[in-house]
Amino acid sequence: MLFISTPSDSPADAATRRRPKRMRAWFSAYDVDEPLAASFRARQMQAMLRLTPAAMVVNIANALVVGVVLWGHVAGGFMLAWVAAVVLLAGLGLRGWAREQARPPRRSASRRAIRHAIGHAALLGAVWAALPLSVYGALDVQQQFFVGVVLTGMICAGGFALASLPAAATGWVLVLGAGTSVAVWRMDSAIAHALGLLLFLYSLIVVYSAWTTAKTFGARLVAEARADRQHEVIGLLLRDFEDHASDVLWELDAAGRLQHVSPRLAAELGAPAPWLQNLPALRLLRRALPTQAGMGAEARAAWQALLVRLESGTPFREHVIALQRGEQPLWWSLSARPLRDAAGHVVGWRGVAADVTERQLAHQRLSWMAHNDALTGLANRRHYRERLQAALAVGWAGTPGRAVAAVLFDMDGFKQVNDTLGHAAGDALLRVFGERLRAVVREGDTLARLGGDEFALLLPGVGMEQVQSLLERVFAALAPPADLGGKTVALRACAGVALAPRDGTDVDTLLGHADMALYAAKRTGGHRWCFFESGMHESRRRHAQLAQDLRNALERSELRLAYQPQVCAVSGRISGVEALLRWTHPEHGAVSPAEFIPIAEAVGLMPRLGRWVLEQACAQARQWPAALKVSVNVSARQLADAQFLDCVQAAVDGLEERRIELEVTESALVDDADAAVQTLNRLRELGVQLALDDFGTGYSALGYLRRFRFDTLKIDRSFVNDLEADGEARVIVETILAMTRALGLVAIAEGVETAGQARMLRERGCEGLQGFLFSRPLAAQDVLPFVQAWEGGRAARAVMEAV
Repeated sequence: MLFISTPSDSPADAATRRRPKRMRAWFSAYDVDEPLAASFRARQMQAMLRLTPAAMVVNIANALVVGVVLWGHVAGGFMLAWVAAVVLLAGLGLRGWAREQARPPRRSASRRAIRHAIGHAALLGAVWAALPLSVYGALDVQQQFFVGVVLTGMICAGGFALASLPAAATGWVLVLGAGTSVAVWRMDSAIAHALGLLLFLYSLIVVYSAWTTAKTFGARLVAEARADRQHEVIGLLLRDFEDHASDVLWELDAAGRLQHVSPRLAAELGAPAPWLQNLPALRLLRRALPTQAGMGAEARAAWQALLVRLESGTPFREHVIALQRGEQPLWWSLSARPLRDAAGHVVGWRGVAADVTERQLAHQRLSWMAHNDALTGLANRRHYRERLQAALAVGWAGTPGRAVAAVLFDMDGFKQVNDTLGHAAGDALLRVFGERLRAVVREGDTLARLGGDEFALLLPGVGMEQVQSLLERVFAALAPPADLGGKTVALRACAGVALAPRDGTDVDTLLGHADMALYAAKRTGGHRWCFFESGMHESRRRHAQLAQDLRNALERSELRLAYQPQVCAVSGRISGVEALLRWTHPEHGAVSPAEFIPIAEAVGLMPRLGRWVLEQACAQARQWPAALKVSVNVSARQLADAQFLDCVQAAVDGLEERRIELEVTESALVDDADAAVQTLNRLRELGVQLALDDFGTGYSALGYLRRFRFDTLKIDRSFVNDLEADGEARVIVETILAMTRALGLVAIAEGVETAGQARMLRERGCEGLQGFLFSRPLAAQDVLPFVQAWEGGRAARAVMEAV
């Protein structure tokens, strides 16, 4: 193909043709078709008119002030004529504003209206410019300075007041700025030329700023127009596909009566479509507002907000209202926009209603999980600390005889019940204990289960006598034994009390002193309570001794790892093991991890112990089959340790990274979430799998599931224990499993002790199971024999068949 070049095709000519287009593009706030441009001009006029009264009053006031200051120094006739001209033009501006206010808001504006505004601004600027051009040379230095300041302010203020109409702003600024600059240039001063040039440059900057602001305003108008057009298209699509959509379309007339009632809307409202036609929609919905305790106030607030939105005539999206169908709660999400006539008056509404009941119920369940203990229904640790912090913030120091009491309870013999009767009996005992306490506490008190067999009570605004009286009632309520499925178990507990502000003014100090009082009560024989006293530091002695002994536990070979198998719920095969740290103290015997792990955290030993655990687990994994995954717990201190990533990389060297899974508890993410997530991202880059452990045990990890993608979510045993007996527990577990499926996570349930629990978990899609039903934690040398026996043994088949 032959291309023939002509002079018009040269780059220079093309660039020449593009220059006018660029100039037009720069001096244009938007580039749209004429109908849309007319509506944009109306918006520009409205923006300018909002500032017109203030701008015109300022013009008149400044003119009068200048006239008074210069009277006697300038010809009186000129001064009067100039002030009259400013007042006249400002008055015309005010009259135009008043006319606009008297008529309905403009839907469009002509180019002539814009030119009229530009002419008015330029003419008013010319009148102001006439002042320095006529009298500046006759004024002394102070008067020149005064006039220059006034005119500079007028240039700037007028430019920005007219920024929505940049051409008018340009006319005002250039006319007034040029006139003032010329007057300054003609001054009898060595710096007159420099001042005049600077003033003109300053005027150009104001013009540039006005056009920049106008372009931003124009871009917003274009974006709004596009959004309106998209909304109209969406409305048409919803109307066309109403019979095939899951949502319900609705329409109201100006009086709020239903129009074009569809069969689906009639079905939702439970009445025939002809009967619903022209009925007041708000009256129908008001009758369906819920009456259940706890929902009425919230429903009324949402209802009032809906009425306000309808009254305002502005579009709204996803406004949720609570309704009631029979005895069942119901939530609708309403989205709508007003229908307007040619004059812009609201003549009805058209919108969509979506049934979001399942979403609201799931949100309520998750919110409840974040603030309550799943086993007892009481407040959890996080919620209790929040309430205690709020009570301390109120302060009772100024009220004689009144304090904030923090009471900690610890059940006596709970471990023995767990060991002899099983965890199900232990959980039942915890529920009975919580119910006994709940029956005694006052309205306004906060009762919580902190974890395990630890409970807490918050009593705001009490005296010591009131605390003693309430504790007497508590222990009287605990006196009758608990019936646990035919087994009678005594309910015994100890309590420790700390009072604020006497025993502390912050949460940690107060709870620490209440814990010391609790330890003192347990040391004196149990089933009693103690108030904190300054001499209660015996618990610190054991803490210090264990901390000192723990420093040398590795060298003395007192620490070891035990491994608890994890079973695939589908195939029944052993999919992995969890490494668990154990300590056998030469004097105290087996020390619970619940006791020595917090000590290790507090004294800074966790990085060292965690490194040893990781190295031992990885070394052991090298000796086991490649299909066997090893899970290792990671503490908050380890995540914060600068050497942790290097430690992990060295430990997994030579080992397929996917065989190692690091388990992070929810609490490890709380202290410094950003740093923790950053470390987890680095670990994922190494190829190590990551699990979120103990999900739902007092902290809300939902935000972290959004910020970071884990491979596995481990459901805490407290949610598993009640599966067979508690319908609410089943709903919570189902919600967690649904969430793991939606997020693409593998779910492993901890604490599985019965075949019924395992069966229910498997039926609900839980991939992994771990607990005493399958095996207790094993020594390293017993793992392979157990796996081999499980894979081919009758006992394993019997367990899985029962499941």
